[in-house]
Amino acid sequence: MDLTPDLFRKVMEVSGVAMAIRGPDLKPIYANNAFLSHYGYTRLEVDTLSAEKVLPDETIALYAEEVLPAIRAGESWEGEHAIRTKSGRQCVVWSRFDPVLDSQGRVTHVISVMREASDSGLVRSALSMTERHLHFLSENTRDCLFRLNLETGTYDYISPGVTCMTGYTPQEFYGVVRPLRNMVPEEWRKVMDERWEELLSGRTDPEHVMPIVNKNGTLRWLSLRFTLVRDCCGKPVAVEGIMTDATQTKLAEEALKANEQKYRLLVENISDVVWTQDDARRFTYATPSAEFLWGYPLEELLQLDHRELFTPESRKRMEAISQARMQDEKEGRYSLNREVYEHLRKDGTSIWAESVVRRTFDEKGNPLGYLGMTRDITERKQAEDALLESETRFRTLFEDSPISLWEEDLTRLKAYFDQLKTEGVQDFRQFFYDNPDKLAHCATLVDVVGVNKATLELLRAKSKEDLLGNLDKVLTESSMAAFTEEMILLASGGCEYCGEITHRTLEGDIIWVVVHFLVPPEYEDSLSRVIVSLIDVTPRKRAEQALMESEERYRVVVENTREGVAVVKGAETVFVNEAMGRILGYSGEELKSVSPLDRVHPEDRELARKRFSDLDSGREKEGVAVLRIVTGQGAFRWVTLNVKSIMWGGEEARLKMLSDITPHKRLEEELRVAHAEMEKRVRQRTAELSESNAKLTREIQEREKAQAHILSLTQQLIRIQEDERQRISCDLHDKVAQDLSSTVLSMETLFDGYTIIDPEILARGKAVAGVVRRTIAEVRDIAYGLRPPALDQLGLTRTLEQLCSDTAERSGLNIDFSAVGIENVSLDFDTEINIYRMIQEALTNVVRHAGATGATVRLVKSHPDLLVRVSDDGRGFELNRRRAEIVAERRMGLTSMEERARLIGGAMEIRSRLGAGTRIILKIPLTAARRR
Repeated sequence: MDLTPDLFRKVMEVSGVAMAIRGPDLKPIYANNAFLSHYGYTRLEVDTLSAEKVLPDETIALYAEEVLPAIRAGESWEGEHAIRTKSGRQCVVWSRFDPVLDSQGRVTHVISVMREASDSGLVRSALSMTERHLHFLSENTRDCLFRLNLETGTYDYISPGVTCMTGYTPQEFYGVVRPLRNMVPEEWRKVMDERWEELLSGRTDPEHVMPIVNKNGTLRWLSLRFTLVRDCCGKPVAVEGIMTDATQTKLAEEALKANEQKYRLLVENISDVVWTQDDARRFTYATPSAEFLWGYPLEELLQLDHRELFTPESRKRMEAISQARMQDEKEGRYSLNREVYEHLRKDGTSIWAESVVRRTFDEKGNPLGYLGMTRDITERKQAEDALLESETRFRTLFEDSPISLWEEDLTRLKAYFDQLKTEGVQDFRQFFYDNPDKLAHCATLVDVVGVNKATLELLRAKSKEDLLGNLDKVLTESSMAAFTEEMILLASGGCEYCGEITHRTLEGDIIWVVVHFLVPPEYEDSLSRVIVSLIDVTPRKRAEQALMESEERYRVVVENTREGVAVVKGAETVFVNEAMGRILGYSGEELKSVSPLDRVHPEDRELARKRFSDLDSGREKEGVAVLRIVTGQGAFRWVTLNVKSIMWGGEEARLKMLSDITPHKRLEEELRVAHAEMEKRVRQRTAELSESNAKLTREIQEREKAQAHILSLTQQLIRIQEDERQRISCDLHDKVAQDLSSTVLSMETLFDGYTIIDPEILARGKAVAGVVRRTIAEVRDIAYGLRPPALDQLGLTRTLEQLCSDTAERSGLNIDFSAVGIENVSLDFDTEINIYRMIQEALTNVVRHAGATGATVRLVKSHPDLLVRVSDDGRGFELNRRRAEIVAERRMGLTSMEERARLIGGAMEIRSRLGAGTRIILKIPLTAARRR
């Protein structure tokens, strides 16, 4: 076959080697694409540029001194030299110049071959990179690479891309003989057998297209391109190739035939306008849709100045862009232009349209005109404007929102997560736990785009810069834990997080916030916009903490009360205290399965049923009964059982309170027996009593008068005592204390006027002054103890509160005082001073004798009485034994308290048990205690 010029040109074009045909003066006449790519110039530029433009001075000298002499001598020349690319960069290349001689031995042309000087190194590097790329492509491309063993009919290798085409995994192909034959339709199997025989004989076409039935039952077309692999003897042993899903191509080929017929109809009826213009920008062609777009018939459009299709503002922009494009074209830069303009229609209305324009060239490469397509995008422009308005509205809402809002860009963080996944990280929780420095690196990849005003107010920041520059001060340990969870969530593909954390304001205050982290659906792939909100819940958290403390105090009271308490929800006992176990005679675990109602004495069960029937039916919320129970040891106890409905954990439950009244019942029985005996004696001595009645009546009256007189005298004595205390207190405070104060002043000025004073005398003077000062303090304490002035100035409640506080400070006890319901109660002075003295005496006893760590004082209005309770957690005592000791030791503490209670018409009750502390209860009738 003859090598024609066209064939030679085609060979050069497809060659990857930079080649050029030159004249005898070495000026290029023709150059292939590889040659042009080295320089970066177009073929037209190479034809017109001078040698000085593309070659450095040393290369021009090399051509003149070495290359041209060798060529003229009919010899080849090869070696390295420098060239200058279009960008101005110099690079070293290797070139070979071979002369072409005519029949007379004259040089007619020169063939040059060029490559980079380091081609061998580049080839090795490219080969290594190609191997890596080939492995990557084989594992990730949708095409399938394979090697088929012709001896066994099985695949030595097949890439994962086969799954997309056939529905079967590579593992399902291995070990199966000619699996593709089993997938083709029945009518194609004969063809497959013929091609197999051709392969075995060493004959085959390099490309086949065949149908298969996918695992899901659909028909797919495959394109197979392969080569035969032969052994050293030339025998075919394998086939290596690539398998491509040609289904779409096959369908496209079939559709193309139909589409070719429809193309012209489509072009003529398309809503987009396809048009051409000459080099002067005059329309030469336009599809019929131009009339719908601009309102001009085709004949008018071809005569129209195209600038009349633009609004004045768009026209100015279009002309500026045209000037810039013309300047680029002068420098040989041709590009596709896509612009949006506002157009004017023939009827004067305006529309928005997008135009895509590219240059057209003649066969010689000279600019010929323009080809463009214009599309009506008015609706899209309106949508974009609406989106812009929506974004503006979002910004306004963002800035003015009362909730703290953060807008963050996590694009860099997303790239980092993708990198970690590529490196094989799957369990990000374990990864961040093992690599805390990586978690810290994640924090540097978070870009805060903006924060609103509420954020600055919440964190006490002066500005956004102030906040972002001090973010490390805002974060707490809780914040970092939440940040870790957010990073794990995002890295694992999550898009939303919510939790409660703490932050620290820039002023150093700790606040509680609910953080809500959300990635909008449209940004889930890039994480380029993330919205974080913070809601201040500090008041709620403080209230919860206060509630927990209140619940803890309640539990302490319930656990230490003498009454048995149990809470039953359904059939389950959810709470029971130790007192219930002591009363019923069961241990803690046994109590969970024992109810007080289960232990009711058989004779009292009917009574219990009647008393609690209304509670069971829901007509009443509370039921009370006095009855007998049988303890776990078989003993009988009299108890008061109180059952009421409550809410426990948000659900209905029953509160059962059990009070042991066995001692009271025994006392009642003793009283009943004594009463019967007394009745008997009364009957026996009725006569005697009748006779003595007048005498006894007179005696009783005299005794009552005497008792009243004694009471009156006692009251007067106490009043006189208090008055005397007040007088002594005033004398101590106003006279003794003042005199002592004057003494201190005299001591301090004793040596005034003396220039020389014996240091020992001065020290003694100061010591005496110190003793006097302490004496003043003690005198004032005595005066305050004799008559607390706060009682007149602040009232009973504040005075008692001060008494508890002073006692706690002196003794180290934890004294809890509270007064409930007495704000509007006015008491006479006798009542107030006696209540004060009784509580003072009670606290003195607690400090001196109880061995307690804490005490409580309660002042409660419980109509019609005023109740005073003083209790401690000390060692307690046996009441009767203690009373006997008081008489024997002639102590007046408790006795004086009882006497004071009687003087104001009240009563005092003392409850104490060894190891369970002491409780004193004063009950004072309000009718007797009102201020007169």
